Amino acid sequence: MSHPTAFISDIHANLPALQAVLADIASQGVTDIICLGDVVGYGGQPGECIELLRERAIPCLKGNHDAMAAGDDSLLAGSSAAARQAIEWTRGVLSFDQRCWLAELPMTSLHAGFETVHASLDEPQEWNYVMNVADAGLHFRHQRLPLCFIGHTHRPAFWVEGESITRDITSIEAVSSSRRQVINVGSVGQPRDYDERACYLLYRPGQQDVWWRRVSYDIPAAQAAIRSAGLPSKLAFRLQMGQ
Repeated sequence: MSHPTAFISDIHANLPALQAVLADIASQGVTDIICLGDVVGYGGQPGECIELLRERAIPCLKGNHDAMAAGDDSLLAGSSAAARQAIEWTRGVLSFDQRCWLAELPMTSLHAGFETVHASLDEPQEWNYVMNVADAGLHFRHQRLPLCFIGHTHRPAFWVEGESITRDITSIEAVSSSRRQVINVGSVGQPRDYDERACYLLYRPGQQDVWWRRVSYDIPAAQAAIRSAGLPSKLAFRLQMGQ
């Protein structure tokens, strides 16, 4: 029987949220963890989040904010003013070694029975959003294995190839090897589904299901780090709103 795997994504330099999620993963007895990217951006502790992932030897994919922080200017023009300010500040506080680590992260990965990408398998380097059935359809053209785990939108979601609607999800959903499914694991550091708690996902092959877990964390501490960095106050405020 395969061991469960925890998927974390969109940490966005929120160290208190990352610490709380890693503690919850450990409490479940899970040791296999994969990060789907966007370790940095928006939040006030990017270097600390990078070092925690490296210390734990957690494999990580590249997200669009990671690419920008590593030096990719092509994405900045399409970013909000607050996002650009956060990226420029992040570039200034990260070490050369940390920026190199971000730059060298892979875009996708293949595993036994599943694959991973930060945004979409439809041109991963374009950072396309999977928001609806049509987006999922474009993604499915490139998906080779039954399951694919993604992040990027900061919202838990579930699509099944051939279905005409986005599935409504509860905390636990069954998965199948007979049809392809793409599953958004939610956001650790900046949820946008009006639940302010950190979100991550457990894939349990033995039970053939996925389990979104919500974890409370020290939001005031994360907000204080943002304000201390001199970043826009809206980035701190949105954490308590889950949006």
